[in-house]
Amino acid sequence: MSRSLGFVLLSTVLLIGWSPQAASAQAEGTGVGVSLGTTNSSAAVTQHPVGFAAKTWLSDRQAVTGMTSFYIGGTQTQGGTQSQQAADPSYWLLQGDYLFHNFNELEVDEGFLALYVGAGAQVTILEDTDNQFALRVPVGADYMLGSAPVDIFVEVAPTLNVTDPAGFRFDGAIGFRYFFSAAGGSSE
Repeated sequence: MSRSLGFVLLSTVLLIGWSPQAASAQAEGTGVGVSLGTTNSSAAVTQHPVGFAAKTWLSDRQAVTGMTSFYIGGTQTQGGTQSQQAADPSYWLLQGDYLFHNFNELEVDEGFLALYVGAGAQVTILEDTDNQFALRVPVGADYMLGSAPVDIFVEVAPTLNVTDPAGFRFDGAIGFRYFFSAAGGSSE
């Protein structure tokens, strides 16, 4: 896990340091970064490590986002005098959302704070078992720093797993993205 986290942090630092285009944190351009997720699921996928996050603005109020993460499972010994081996499956998670932003509800001294809601899907490719498909409705807040090309987001997503095992859960994430923009300006 620490090796994966180190790779993600190094990749993020390199992406931030390499900027072939002008950057902007406002509602334009494409951003890449990292996110940390969690879930209340009781299914096979209960580990949500650090993942890569991306966002592309389609207009000043609409954007598409994506996230990918993976977990390398293993065998864990579960306690007591009679030790049992429990398999923790490896998986690869991909999700995408279409978001609608509202900048009018919350004002901040510097930058922009938007509330958002959207619709999306999530595919989980599991080791040695059937893959999973889920529909999600992310609701969150996105804080875009004033002149810095960075946003910070937090979201909760009611999620309906439509494949076996079918079920309803809540996923959550917190993260940041660094934005690249050809225009270099800002919009509201």
